[in-house]
Amino acid sequence: MDGAGKVRLAAVLAAVILLTQSLIDLELAVDLGEWHLNAPVADLVALALLPLAAAEWLRDRTPLPGWAGYLVFLVASALSLYDAILPAEGLHHLLRKPVFLYLAYGLGLGFVIARARSLSLFLSALVLWATSTAALSLLSSVGRIASGEALWFHAIAGITPNHKTLAVCLAAGLPLLLAIARQGSSAPWARRLAQMSLMLAILAIGLSASKTAWLTTLVALGLTWPAHRPLSLRPKVVLPTVVLGLVLAYYVPVFMGSKTMLDAARSRHSLNERSWEMFRAAPLVGSGTGMNVHYEMVTFPHYRVNGVDAHGVFQKVGSETGLVGLVGYGAFVAATGLAIARRRREDDPLRDAALGTWICLHVNLLLSTETLSSTHWVPLAVAWGLSLRADTRTPDEAPPAETPCAS
Repeated sequence: MDGAGKVRLAAVLAAVILLTQSLIDLELAVDLGEWHLNAPVADLVALALLPLAAAEWLRDRTPLPGWAGYLVFLVASALSLYDAILPAEGLHHLLRKPVFLYLAYGLGLGFVIARARSLSLFLSALVLWATSTAALSLLSSVGRIASGEALWFHAIAGITPNHKTLAVCLAAGLPLLLAIARQGSSAPWARRLAQMSLMLAILAIGLSASKTAWLTTLVALGLTWPAHRPLSLRPKVVLPTVVLGLVLAYYVPVFMGSKTMLDAARSRHSLNERSWEMFRAAPLVGSGTGMNVHYEMVTFPHYRVNGVDAHGVFQKVGSETGLVGLVGYGAFVAATGLAIARRRREDDPLRDAALGTWICLHVNLLLSTETLSSTHWVPLAVAWGLSLRADTRTPDEAPPAETPCAS
């Protein structure tokens, strides 16, 4: 295959990843003796994309944003295996999650989007993804509400174990959807569909009963509306929204008296208690990467026996990789955020939206289990890729991307 063919193949694979990013239960599973191998479609396609992107990266050698901090996080994750309940499973988690996600989506998807000559295919894939995801979420909500379980969560067979994950993904994508709708060089049909997707997404988020999605949506609106509000004034709107949203997420169930919401609140308290115990047991490098679920099943059988991951990035990273992991992951987040912020331009809607997407994604992580999931890393890679481009205002005629500075 010649160079042009490889570029086209990489673009198609990247578009497939964007279309399937929310389908975490649509996976390929194979049993090999005692081992059960499974992976979502998006991860499998990302694995196929990685060699193509790696070959280009080796010629270019562009430093990936936040690589130094992430390396510290990986070292802490490796050291944490010493105190892990199941060291072999911890090692598998380290390779399957922190290492794979950074390479597959940072080096793979992010690099392809940064270097692609045209963004049209990716923008179309994002709009189609948002439209279909909003439709799925709405259908799930209608059925849930009709059955009298408006506040509970439902699985969607072959899609997700919790319908609320769809709303959480949509909420983080709102800045990008709005940018596509505003992008003058986008195809007219894509702009109109993006506008329709925005309305469907906001309706789907509202009916999902996901507090995380509601909070992220308020932040997304504060970052993007009204359009004329200066960036310097937006933190005065967004930061109080985040603080108030976190307080409400934890304490509204107590005031409402809903048994469903109280169950969720007690579950979150149980998860936080478990994370704190893991951190206290090994504060420097944590109690083992990927061990949150196993630790709960061993120490909290009176409340949860099905294994639920920590709900919050601080709880997840701190309990599993300790202070060293928190410092490394925090440095990685700060470096990527600064790199995206430095390269935003108000006259370039997509690069401007990259910063909004980055912020929304990390608001999600304050309450969700998305830290080491493709549902977080795919849009993060899109934000990286868009910010690293020289220009996104004319996707079909954009010049080659500038070489980004190391972070």
